[in-house]
Formats: sequence, structure tokens, C-alpha cells
Amino acid sequence: MILITVPVFSQYDAPVDSLKSLLHADPPPLKRGVLLNDISYAYSVYQFDSAYHYAQLAEKEGIARKDTSVIARAYILQGSVASARGDLAESIRKTEQALNLALRINDSTNLANAYNNLALVDMDAGDAQQALSRFHKSLDYTTDDTLGRVYTLNNIALLYYNSGDEAACEKYMAQAIAEAQVSDDPLVLLEAYFTEGMIKMEDTTQLDSALLLFNKALNISREYKDLTTEVHTLINIAIIHRDAKRTELSENVLQKVISLCEENNYPLGAYYAILELGELYLDNKLYTKAWATLQHIPVQNSMALGDQLLLHELRSRYYRETGQYQQALSEQDSVLFYKDSLSSTLKQQELTRLEVNYEVAQKNRANEILALEKEQAEQKVVNQRRLALLTVLVLVLLLSTTLFLLWQRRQFSQQLELQVELQTQELQRANQELEQSNQELERFTYIASHDLKEPLRNIISFTTLLERKKALWVDHQDARDFFSHIKRSARQMHTLIQDVLAYAQVRGGHNKTALTRVDLNEIMAQVQEALQPQLEAKNAKLYSENLTFMEGTPHHFYIILKNLVENGLKYNEHKSPMIIVRQALKTENPRLLVIDNGIGIPDEFKPKVFEMFYRLHGRSQYEGTGLGLAIVQRLADSLGASIEISDRPGGGTIFSIEFAN
Repeated sequence: MILITVPVFSQYDAPVDSLKSLLHADPPPLKRGVLLNDISYAYSVYQFDSAYHYAQLAEKEGIARKDTSVIARAYILQGSVASARGDLAESIRKTEQALNLALRINDSTNLANAYNNLALVDMDAGDAQQALSRFHKSLDYTTDDTLGRVYTLNNIALLYYNSGDEAACEKYMAQAIAEAQVSDDPLVLLEAYFTEGMIKMEDTTQLDSALLLFNKALNISREYKDLTTEVHTLINIAIIHRDAKRTELSENVLQKVISLCEENNYPLGAYYAILELGELYLDNKLYTKAWATLQHIPVQNSMALGDQLLLHELRSRYYRETGQYQQALSEQDSVLFYKDSLSSTLKQQELTRLEVNYEVAQKNRANEILALEKEQAEQKVVNQRRLALLTVLVLVLLLSTTLFLLWQRRQFSQQLELQVELQTQELQRANQELEQSNQELERFTYIASHDLKEPLRNIISFTTLLERKKALWVDHQDARDFFSHIKRSARQMHTLIQDVLAYAQVRGGHNKTALTRVDLNEIMAQVQEALQPQLEAKNAKLYSENLTFMEGTPHHFYIILKNLVENGLKYNEHKSPMIIVRQALKTENPRLLVIDNGIGIPDEFKPKVFEMFYRLHGRSQYEGTGLGLAIVQRLADSLGASIEISDRPGGGTIFSIEFAN
């Protein structure tokens, strides 16, 4: 069976003709290099010479325009073509060149692509540890690129699948599907559906699930006129029909694929479909059809060794099963020849990979030595200049002393003025804090006279009613209802008092402790454990991504994350609630993101939700005291952080907490 994989690691999959028309329309100079790279990528699946030609043109354009990003992507595309041609050494060299350029300008897109392509080389060579390391580096640079992120997650899942670790494979595949569904981007969903379908089709008990996933991928590829993905998806659908003994359906699909490839000049896709069709006929002992199919496939030296091996294996099988043993023996000699050639090629490629990696390491070491020598030479020049300056300074020492005394007097005056200004600002800040405290005290007085008394009034009222109906207490529904109201009011009073106390403690400084290095993964584990009953009750999922360490206090981080996750869970009517806690690693200041797919917050209420006791909904809709987000705001202030609220595309809310660096 031929298992087809289709990489979709690009934001631009327009057909070649459309791209060329844009190129001939005389685009602006800064866009020309990008367009040439896009044409190279579009050709890279089926016309290697054209792909390499346009990548070279893009490289020249990038050099002329001094556009490092364009040059780096051109090198990545040249490396991909070299890999497809079997020139592993050239592929690694070009990709390493792209990696060095991308690192120089911190180009996240090209860094993700370069690390991913190098990891694929490692995975093909069986170096799973090195491949996994590079896949995770690629993942680090796809924070804002959902398509690239899903593609890399799928590759990690395939790596674990090939290693036999099905649990890890399912974990990363589930994460890829979840992020693809959140994005609502058809190209992201296409990549996720296709990869999961490939894995499921390997299990004969999940053929129907794989077929459903491939049909979804097929609809998207047709909508976006992605011929390559459409052809490979149809071939995999035919394979599923064959494995499920639906011979006629498999034959019809493969015949359509051959016609589609011939109409659109895609010979490689037609070749794979013909091989599958020949194998299908042999499986069903339709030898006349099998021979009519296989004899029309030309054996060309330009074909990959693995492809030629598949053809000779099928022909050998045909001759053997039809009793033509002399011809079968001749074909079997060809099979052994190509197996030996393929084995030698793979060994040579692995040796080449190791040699090129060593060569790259040596080159990097030489560059480091050159950089050190350059730095030492520059330091020598600096020292000579310093000596000359010192000589001049000695000559003007007396004048400098006089000027220094005058400057010192002026500095003293400026420092005095600055100190007065700082004290004035401090006084103004104290006045502002006092005014804020007075406002909060007024609100607290209002709550004390209304909200805090409401539960007590309910308790008193229902107690009075119970006294009036004391003769009916035994087995009386009214009595049970009154007791229920009393308990609910008491619980409401208890929760309200707890939240008010928590808020007051933060305001009063009871939680002010020395800052420590906090492990956010441990904090999230505590939050997961605390909220597990609520998560299970709503069938919700809680994810954490890229969490490391931050300066603060564990208790403060626990309360902040617990309240925000609980908020996203409480105000969530989605059939599959989901909350993601993510640490943004590529920002100037440390930042935490809490993302949910809940009911969202209207723009006009976003500035008010952090106020004490402010509620957007009545207690009959959602329980709560209105203090959760106010406590989060106060704790964030105590950590020197700021909070912003934005809408999540597709529905929901994003809480962004930015900490001082």
C-alpha cells in the first residue's frame, strides 16, 4: 500500500497560472521576491526544475533588494527541491543557510519552516530524538501561525506513531484537531483532517472514521482548487475502499484520479493511482486488467528508486501468479537490484547527513573563532584610541576640574528640583489612592447596607414563616422549601463574606510576601485539581501551553488563574467548553493569556467588569458575587501587572495579563 502524505506549510496556495499573472502584472519591487517564492512553492509538488528555477530568481531578487526574509525562504525552497531529488547534502546545506539568516533577523515563519524541514530529514534517517527536538523548536515559532502550528503538531504525532507510541501520537493529534477547530481556517482543518485520516486508515477497525476525515479534506481541497491534495486524498479513499473489500468503488475512484491527473498534467499523481489500480486488480485476480494497467507504465531512470521498486514488485507478482515463472524470475532480479540500490542509497544518505551536520558544526565553530578574532582586533583599536584620548585628557585636566565644579553645582540644583518634583508626584499619587479608597469605601458602605443584608432578611423572613406554620413542619412541602431558601441564602451570605474578606486582604496588604520563582505548570495542576468537578460537570477541556516560570507568589498566581478559568467555565454555553492558558514566549514583557469560547463580554461593559460587585447577569442566570474579577485585578496590581480584555475570533474572551519585565 502506498501511504501518501501532503505537506501544507504555506499561507499561499494559489494556482501557478494565477501567480504568474500577478508576476507579469509588474508588481511593486518589494513584492516581486515574495511572489517568485510563492510560484516556486506552487511548482515544488510536481515540477522540481521549475520550482528550483523560481527559487533561484527569488534569491537573486532578495539579494538585490537586501531582503533577508526573501533570501531565507528561497534557500528553504531550494533545499526542499534538493531533498525531493535525493541530494540530501545540498538540502541540509541550503536549509542551514536559511536557518542562519532567519536567526539573524528573528524571522519566525522561516525559522519554523527551517527547523521543521531539518526535523523531517532526521525523522527519515531514524534519528527520532533529534527530530523531536527540532519539531519542538519549530513549534516555538508558530505561536501566531495556526496553520504552521497544526502542521508541526501533526508531524510530531506521525513521529510518535512511527515510533510505536500510540498514546503520545493521540495526544498531539488531539491537540492539532482542537487548535484547527478553534481557528475555523479551512486550510488548517484540511491539514488536520488529512493527517488524522492517514493514521486512522492504518487501523482496519477505523476505516470508516478515516473515510469520513478524507471526505472532509476532499471537499476543502476542491473548494480551494488544491489539485495535489485532492489527488492524494482520492488515492487514500480508494485504498480504504480496497481494504474494506469495496473493489468496484476503489476502481472507480482510481480511474477518476488517473483522468484528473492527465487533464491537469500531473504525471506523478497518475503514476501512484496506476500502481494502486494494478495492485487492486491483482488482489482480485483480474490478471488481464492488471497487465493492461501495468504494462503501460514506463520505467524511467528519473523515477525515484522506491517508485521503480514498487512497479517491479507488482510485475513480478503478476508473472508469478499467472505461471510465467521465467519472467517472474527476471522481474525478481530487478526487485532485488532496486532493494539493494535503495538500501545503499539510504545508508549513503545517512552518512551524508552525518557528514553535512559535522561540516555545518565545524563551519559554525570557524565562524565563532573568526567573530572572536574580529572582536579582539576591534578591542585593540579601541584600546589605542583610549590611550590617545587619555593623553588629551591629561592636557585638559585643570580645565576639566574647573568645569566639573561648575557642573556639580548645576547638578545639585537639578537634583534638588528633581527631588521636589518626585515628592510632588508622590503626593499626587497618594491623593489619587486616597480618593480611590474613599470611593471604594462608599461602595462598600452601600453593599453593607443592601447586598450583605439581603441574605439575612431572607433568613429572617423564612424563619418567621416557619414559626407561623410550626404545626405543619412534619412532612410539609412548604417547610422543606423554606429550609431550602434559608440554606441558599446562608450559602450566598457565606460566599459573599469570603470574597469581600479576600478582596480586603489584598487591599490591606495581608498577602504581601517576598517574590519567588513560581512554576506555572505546578499552579495549573492545582487549578485543574480544584476545578475538576466543574470541568467534568460541563464536559469542558482545560489546556495549558508553553508554561514556564515567572516571578511572583504562588498563592497570587493560583487565585488569578483559578478565578479566570472559573470565569471562562461559568459564563460558557458552548456544547464543548474549552479554556486555554498560554504563556506568550516571544513578547517584550512576560504575558499570560487565558482564552475561552464562552459567551463573551460586550465592549461597553469591558471597563466595568473589574469593579467590586459589578455583575452583567442576575443571580438567576449565573451564580456569583461579582468579586472574582475585582480580586484578579487587585492581585495583578500587587504583582505590577496589567490586564486587557479582547474578543476571541469565533466567540469567547481573551484575558491578557502583561507583567513588568
